[in-house]
Amino acid sequence: MYTVKRTRTVSCQTASSVDKQFTEKSVQCDNHILNSYNRDRKSSHLTYDELVENYLGNNECIIKWLQELEIIARSVVCPQCQNLMVLISCNDRSDGYKWQCRKAVNGKRHKVESSIRKGSWFDNSNMTLTEILKFTYWWCIGLDQSQIISQLKLSPNTGVDWTMFCREVCLATIEKKTEKIGGDGKTVQIDESKVGKRKYHRGHYVEGQWVFGGIEQDSRKCFIESVEDRSEKTLIPLVQKWILPGTIIISDCWKGYINLEKYGYVHKTVNHSKEFVNKDGDNTNKIEGHWRQLKANLPTHGRRKYHYSTYFAEFMWRYVHKQEDLFWVFLNDAKQLYNPSNI
Repeated sequence: MYTVKRTRTVSCQTASSVDKQFTEKSVQCDNHILNSYNRDRKSSHLTYDELVENYLGNNECIIKWLQELEIIARSVVCPQCQNLMVLISCNDRSDGYKWQCRKAVNGKRHKVESSIRKGSWFDNSNMTLTEILKFTYWWCIGLDQSQIISQLKLSPNTGVDWTMFCREVCLATIEKKTEKIGGDGKTVQIDESKVGKRKYHRGHYVEGQWVFGGIEQDSRKCFIESVEDRSEKTLIPLVQKWILPGTIIISDCWKGYINLEKYGYVHKTVNHSKEFVNKDGDNTNKIEGHWRQLKANLPTHGRRKYHYSTYFAEFMWRYVHKQEDLFWVFLNDAKQLYNPSNI
């Protein structure tokens, strides 16, 4: 993530009195958050009104909720004395709280402070917790970037940065999931396509990107890979990487697939110059529809070839989790990538 530093400094209250105050406020939040969380996870999708009403009421409840989700740290160890630090209220952080340790070691008292955001999805940003959560929610439900910027009164650069941060979570998540698809008796449609190139040479020229992908005929399991060319040397290793031997593979008659049966696959073809469905009823309609959806969801402005991997990852992430509440899925994925317990 990009780093944006804060520089404000104001005095803070004593640890003992404020820690007690935070604990008392946290207890008041606990039942409300737990009940809302359990109810909302069981419901189909969290609405914006539910997000604001149940979780974004005040900083104390937001922090407690994020700790319950383990998106920010529940406890922090002091790097100097190895004792647990204390969560205190203060005015020098926009969150209103920070970790502090003022214990004495060998008769000498030290003062160590740490942000509650350290190592988390919220780290290194001047945006408030509420603003980041709202941005994340709106991005997950597919609100246009310009609309999010307008709603939160962000600078265009901040909006672009946070959109990329979200896509990077998708990319890291997708890259970790390398489960092969297909298998004996299962059918996978494969195809390659070029995406992103401007049609009819109109507008700003953007170099296109070849992609290769496959999708199970009877499920949402799929894969997408960027490729530099469509040669057999390039495509066969990717088929072996993603598709289990014994799979029935349906493709067009591209020469790069001609030797698939030598690698343990059952290969069926559709000659698109003559037909869209072969005599056995085989077709590549699902993977071609996949490409249409992918192209329709590419950014219309500011598109760069070196960002294609994140565009594809976002599309894959949304496709795989289409039946789920994307906000809850994203928070869990962000927690895996930005895990404060690893700091």
